[in-house]
Amino acid sequence: MGSSSGSKAANAAAQTEGWRTTNINRAVGQINDMYSSPTRQAGLDDFLGATRQFYGDELGRQKSQADRSLKFAMARNGQTGGSATVDANRRLGEDYQRGVLSSERLAQGALADLQSADETSRQNLISQVAGGMSLTSGASQSASALQNNLQSAQGRIRADALGDIFGGLADVYTRSRESAADRRGFRDVYNTLYQPGFGYGGAR
Repeated sequence: MGSSSGSKAANAAAQTEGWRTTNINRAVGQINDMYSSPTRQAGLDDFLGATRQFYGDELGRQKSQADRSLKFAMARNGQTGGSATVDANRRLGEDYQRGVLSSERLAQGALADLQSADETSRQNLISQVAGGMSLTSGASQSASALQNNLQSAQGRIRADALGDIFGGLADVYTRSRESAADRRGFRDVYNTLYQPGFGYGGAR
């Protein structure tokens, strides 16, 4: 009799464990499916595209500003079309290409961070499932974690991460302003010295 009841208890325990394992496997499968779903992949692709656009727009804004500043600097010095303008435009073009690479690096880095956050939350949820979290809770928390990860990634995108791409041209603008100031000063001195009543030809 004792042997029969022990066998029943063992069978019941094995059955319970089988159900538990089945439920865990189902929950884990459901979590994995949500994290690897076409919908999530589309969301990652959209995030990468939007991040590229964001940094591309910031790069374009900086380039437009640099173009205007360079044009004014060259005109201020009377160097429009000269070798100095050619050299400065070459530098601007090189800076722009570096900016393009930096923009792509930032976008890919942001995507990698988001994917890493997804993987961390996926593993955490799987651990919770092993501890008894239900199928319904696993699905709900997966959806919530995926949304939170995306929002956090979007919140970390900052224009200043790109830096001052065309900062290397600052010396061109500075020299232009200084040269213009020097010319104005020379003109003022010249006009003061040689206007009627002063210097040569002036009244005695």
